[in-house]
Amino acid sequence: MSWAVAIAVGVGGAFAAWFVLPWLLRRRAVRHLHRLCAARRAIVLTYDDGPGPRLSPALADLLARHGVRATFFMIGARAAGQPQIVQALQAAGQEIGSHTQTHLNAWKTAPLAPVRDIRAGRETLARLGAPSALFRPPFGKATLATRLHGWQNRLTFAFWTVDCRDSWESPRPVAEVLARIEAQGGGVVLMHDCDAPPRSPNPAGHPDHVLRLTEAIIAFAAEKQFSLLPFGALLAAPVREA
Repeated sequence: MSWAVAIAVGVGGAFAAWFVLPWLLRRRAVRHLHRLCAARRAIVLTYDDGPGPRLSPALADLLARHGVRATFFMIGARAAGQPQIVQALQAAGQEIGSHTQTHLNAWKTAPLAPVRDIRAGRETLARLGAPSALFRPPFGKATLATRLHGWQNRLTFAFWTVDCRDSWESPRPVAEVLARIEAQGGGVVLMHDCDAPPRSPNPAGHPDHVLRLTEAIIAFAAEKQFSLLPFGALLAAPVREA
């Protein structure tokens, strides 16, 4: 084998270990979530990128009115600026997970920067009285370094199965979200409780959209006899392998 071939093989192996292995682990985790949701006929409401000063308290009130528990994956820097919202969600029995300190994309930054961002986000939540082993990587992106950090710290990487795209330029219509949940037999639903996502075509209307979508999913769950669970409760349920 020539030195050029050896280098190419080495680079390819490093690339596979750094990016491809975490991607494969994500695919396996998502398949497991599909099985868990279908086995329990469960819907998990999850909210990223908050807390939002307007939207998060409104969601807390909506969930409390319906007796529903959800999971909020918080950005540490935003949580530090809204400690009263973190504490109120905790007191209401809502589940809190980490979404890093500043929302770095692990695929687009220096190798160890995302690890520091994960650690800082968890430390911020712990200082606010909301320590958690649940972690949702920004954009769903992980590397070998962030995976190793997760294993060392016994973190649970929490992905999703239904993306509402409420922070995208073209959010999914409510009817399409409900159809996807029904087709999957349940699902882990991704929404955002930041007040104004930067990519949203209507940032000012985002809170009202998420509230309407949440209310629609809750009503749909009652009509179709789905259970509404926080993420941790879903994972605690055993599922039979086919």
